[in-house]
Amino acid sequence: MTDSHVRSAPEVPGRVDYLLGAMGLTLFGGVGIGVVSAAPVELAAGIGAALAACLLAIGLVRYPRDAR
Repeated sequence: MTDSHVRSAPEVPGRVDYLLGAMGLTLFGGVGIGVVSAAPVELAAGIGAALAACLLAIGLVRYPRDAR
């Protein structure tokens, strides 16, 4: 199985890379806030997961992938 459309990786991170990084920070940040604050961990992690899901939806709308 070979792919005739192999592209080289970009040298600098793109907008999608920053969006994925923000999603990770949101997920782990929610858990971190739950650990260090008086808020329950489940609540803080749930809010972080909801924000990360919103970022995922924004990424899918702004940067759709070709369905070839």
